[in-house]
Amino acid sequence: MRSMSARWSVLLGVVAGLAASGAALAASVSATSGRTSTDPVAEVAGGRGARKGHLPRYRYIFSSEPAQAAAASHGWNLLDVSSQLSADQLPGPTRAMMYAGDYDNSTCQWEVSDSELTAKVAGFYFSDEPDPYACPSAPGQHRARSQLIHSLDPSKMTVMTMDSNSGQESLDQIPLWVGAADYVGLDPYPCYHNAPCNFGWIDAIIKAADRAGLSYWGVVQAFADSTWRWATAREERYMLCQWATSRQSGYVVFAWSWAGQSLSDRPRLLRVLTRFNQGSAAKCRRHPH
Repeated sequence: MRSMSARWSVLLGVVAGLAASGAALAASVSATSGRTSTDPVAEVAGGRGARKGHLPRYRYIFSSEPAQAAAASHGWNLLDVSSQLSADQLPGPTRAMMYAGDYDNSTCQWEVSDSELTAKVAGFYFSDEPDPYACPSAPGQHRARSQLIHSLDPSKMTVMTMDSNSGQESLDQIPLWVGAADYVGLDPYPCYHNAPCNFGWIDAIIKAADRAGLSYWGVVQAFADSTWRWATAREERYMLCQWATSRQSGYVVFAWSWAGQSLSDRPRLLRVLTRFNQGSAAKCRRHPH
């Protein structure tokens, strides 16, 4: 979704704790440059063959920096950070998601150049909702950037997200992103103001992604703004089960805090997400797609 915010575009610090200094980063690049290439998808989050109904290994929540310990205590293990110091201070086994610039749909170029990117080392969540209609070269550019990241360290995954809230345009663009990253975040938010949640739209996105052979993470709605409303606890459980019974390899929650509101102020909703993070996905029944 991120017309919402540049914070959606982040550097994924997949290495626990991240590198502590520029020297350590340079050493890591040197060490990995001579290694035989491996398949990062097979090494993370259950790979492409992740079993349906099982808790995703990677559980990421956006905008968590104001309350990292609280987010971690509710079962998320990938948290937002804005500095190396914040990454170093993350609680327990959690890992960092750090800002690194985005893809600019007005110029059809990266905000951070390739030469700047090569200094960063760790894995990347590197793009939010690029527009292949405004920028026809975007899918190819994303494949090239994903390959660049793998050239720095082939063991690290690459992740992006695509717009999943534009009707037929979203369905039509899904095949364009196959291979553009190891995982593509799908964010069909079904709960609009003054209307019941359109769960069928999530099913349609999942069906199109499975048909295209896309490797994806489901992005779950847990926020409200002028367009979307808060889901009820029951609606949230249904969304989570739709994704849990899909072929997703990880899942994302938007967001811990957004538009002056916080998930911590929605105790029933937070309880549902916490239970999911603790393994309640095993209780989900398969939804027909």
